Amino acid sequence: MINQTQTELAKTLWEQSRTAALQAHEAWDLVMKSQKILMDSIRSAGMPFALAADQYDKLMEFHSKQYKAALEYMDKMSVEYQQLLAQRKK
Repeated sequence: MINQTQTELAKTLWEQSRTAALQAHEAWDLVMKSQKILMDSIRSAGMPFALAADQYDKLMEFHSKQYKAALEYMDKMSVEYQQLLAQRKK
């Protein structure tokens, strides 16, 4: 038997995962919007363009993976919450 506390916990976890996904997307978006500033900063530190571009690509890949992981976790929490709601209706 599923109780109200379990349902509320599942809802809270889903809401937190949704917030985390949004924050991961915003961080990734900020990196994309800051490309020129980041590249200029890396280059002003003395790195050649190719190395600066490689570092930027690595940063983009990191944020991409973070965002995808956050979406996957949000989807998982959504499914679990929906399952609990369905079980409570039975």
